[in-house]
Amino acid sequence: MIAVKKITCRLGNFQLHPVDLDLKKGDYWILLGPTGSGKSVLLSLIAGLIRPDGGRVIKDGRDITRVMPEKRRFSMMVQDFALFPHLTVFENIAFPLRVRHRPGDEIVQAVRNIASRTGVSHLLKRGLEGLSGGEKQRVALSRALVVPPDLLLLDEPLSALDQITKRELIEELRVLHREYGIPILHVTHDFEEGITLGNRMAVIDQGEIIQKGTPEQLSLHPATPLVAAFVGIRNIYQGTIEKREGIFTFRKGNMTFEIPSGRLGKGAVAIPSEDIVLSLTPVMSSARNTLKGIVRELRSRPPFMDILLEVEGFPLTATVIRETVSKMQLRPGLSLLATFKVASVKVF
Repeated sequence: MIAVKKITCRLGNFQLHPVDLDLKKGDYWILLGPTGSGKSVLLSLIAGLIRPDGGRVIKDGRDITRVMPEKRRFSMMVQDFALFPHLTVFENIAFPLRVRHRPGDEIVQAVRNIASRTGVSHLLKRGLEGLSGGEKQRVALSRALVVPPDLLLLDEPLSALDQITKRELIEELRVLHREYGIPILHVTHDFEEGITLGNRMAVIDQGEIIQKGTPEQLSLHPATPLVAAFVGIRNIYQGTIEKREGIFTFRKGNMTFEIPSGRLGKGAVAIPSEDIVLSLTPVMSSARNTLKGIVRELRSRPPFMDILLEVEGFPLTATVIRETVSKMQLRPGLSLLATFKVASVKVF
């Protein structure tokens, strides 16, 4: 097991606040956060590429905070691949074995084995020129795994790839993680990518981890509007929380609806788009919130459709199945009712 204990670091004006993470066998951690939030800094600290100002990195009960990167048995794969342009695919993959002075026959066998596993056997004799982004990413992944690591660090490994290649590599990572069982810490901006791969998730902002848990926990109970945004919840509003006759309400301009509870005064709420029911006429329901809106746009999000409404001058998105669009004949300019339960509203 690898544990990060109260790691801190200051780089110029950036401050990484104390971070705690436990990376156990079988864990696939997803690290989400805006640009400049400290994601890559944290990976570099764990890898040993940056020295922390405080805290420790523990591996199997041993403090390795001051251990050199090459002695940690961690592998790191970065967004731009960091491959050697003057070397062949074979030599790029073999590089970690060369620096460990492994025998030639062992190097050949190890490279062939991992290349076969990652689907790049046919590229071994080629140079990097002319390789696609997906092929380069597979070469970089092969290099990261040719010496089986105790931890795999992935810094936005799929961000530069087209959607087809991205889907292929997501499936490849899932299979490799299942087979190797090593803990993985994967930085991404893409929640859909993260929830497909990860069983653990953390959101970092301004150098501080603001929430961590399972993807389901973060989706159902986001701690802040930022977490809500990163886990894909739409309809996030800043406004005023009020209480009248024991009922809490949220108000933004002329838009008002009931909420479960909240701290009176300035506040924020989020309404998951999939929890909103659209109708042409009032529906019999236990939901106590119904807002009148006008359809402004329909956006395809296979296998769903996002219906963008305007409610009292503010945008509201509802997610529906495609059959609903044709059944209700949804189109721009159509007046609709948007209904949602009080319990669906996330309050911050």
